[in-house]
Amino acid sequence: MPSRFTLFGSNGSTVAYVAQLIDEALDTELSLRESSFKGGEYFFNRDNQGMEISVERHIPDEEGEYAEPGFSDYDVLVYVNYGRKATEERIAALSGLHLLRFETV
Repeated sequence: MPSRFTLFGSNGSTVAYVAQLIDEALDTELSLRESSFKGGEYFFNRDNQGMEISVERHIPDEEGEYAEPGFSDYDVLVYVNYGRKATEERIAALSGLHLLRFETV
C-alpha cells in the first residue's frame, strides 16, 4: 500500500490554535515540542498505526530560506505523514486550513 504525505497551510493563526483545532477534530492530543530546526515550538502526534501529524511555524531560517519556499505566504504548516484519507479530509474541512500538497509514494 502506498504511503500518503499531505501538507496543509494556515494564515493568521498560531501553531497552538491550529493544533487545538486538529486535536478537537480528530479527538487526539498533539504534544508540545521544541526544535530550533522547526522554528521553535511545534506540536506533534504519532498514532499506533504510524501516522504522524506535525504543526509547525513557517518562518525563514537564519539565511532567509523557508522550509517550504513555494508556500512562504503561509504562517503555519501541518504535515500529515503516512496519513489516512479520512483523517486528511477531516483536517481539510477545518476553517482556515488549505491543502497545499498531496503525494503518495
